[in-house]
Amino acid sequence: MDIRSVDLNLLPVLDALLRHRSATLAARELDMSQSALSSALARLRTLLGDELFVRTGRGLRPTPRASALAEPVAEIVERVRGRILPSTTFAPRSAVREFRLAHSDVGAYVMWPRIVRAVRAQAPGVRLLLRTPPQDELGPALAEGRVDLAVGSFPRLPESLFQQRLFERRNVGLVWQGHRLARRTLTLREFAAVPQIVVRGTSGIQERIDALLSRHGLRRVDGIELPSYLMIPPLLDDSEFLAVLPGLLADAFIRHGDFVSLKLPFALAPTTIRMHWHRRFHDDAGNRWLRQVVAQAVAVTDAA
Repeated sequence: MDIRSVDLNLLPVLDALLRHRSATLAARELDMSQSALSSALARLRTLLGDELFVRTGRGLRPTPRASALAEPVAEIVERVRGRILPSTTFAPRSAVREFRLAHSDVGAYVMWPRIVRAVRAQAPGVRLLLRTPPQDELGPALAEGRVDLAVGSFPRLPESLFQQRLFERRNVGLVWQGHRLARRTLTLREFAAVPQIVVRGTSGIQERIDALLSRHGLRRVDGIELPSYLMIPPLLDDSEFLAVLPGLLADAFIRHGDFVSLKLPFALAPTTIRMHWHRRFHDDAGNRWLRQVVAQAVAVTDAA
């Protein structure tokens, strides 16, 4: 195929469709009518000899051929926008733009409000979308442009992504303020014996606790497991349970409930919280501004 016969205006259309998985949202971003976008998609299908997208109940699903094109097409479009077109600045006060951020449930509860307030204070026309994809889907989402920035502890993300360290997150115990162990110094044996609420996430904290107890001939014998830290407060309230969770989240729960934190009777290495982004966004002025705002918004976070 001769590249001179290819309408390069079709590349932003393919890029938008791959990111949004919606003809309506893609047309809105590109400021195109639905009929114009449908015409462009038809031309793309003819050009590439592939259906590219299949309609499902959840929107447009890319074919394997379209999925394979997502990263190279996105990179081409971003390089043209960031390095060839003359506009290399971002004016927050007048900007009308959308950014998609990914957090874990802890990050969403603790950091998201700070980020939203900081962004709105500087850029009232910027729209923020929160995404909480499973960790195995986060890398592709960053590569395909469905997520601009991931903030949290994501140890399985590709090392090829850009990243910036934000702070160290430590863990504490949390109990109802009327708990028999409240405001006491826990021993290792007391910790193992108390009923516990356990959340097994990607950080591996709970597995490290189990291994540490095993080395001392102990194990937790009574408790329940939950899929999310945010389900803890109602179960912890007026109960015998103890939960091990990030200190920042414990502080938030304490502000809104009758709980107290406890120092754990063992040392756990802190978890590093980072920002992650794909190289396609590295030189984009808007994303550079966003990363700066996020870093400043969470910089006041107490890492204890």
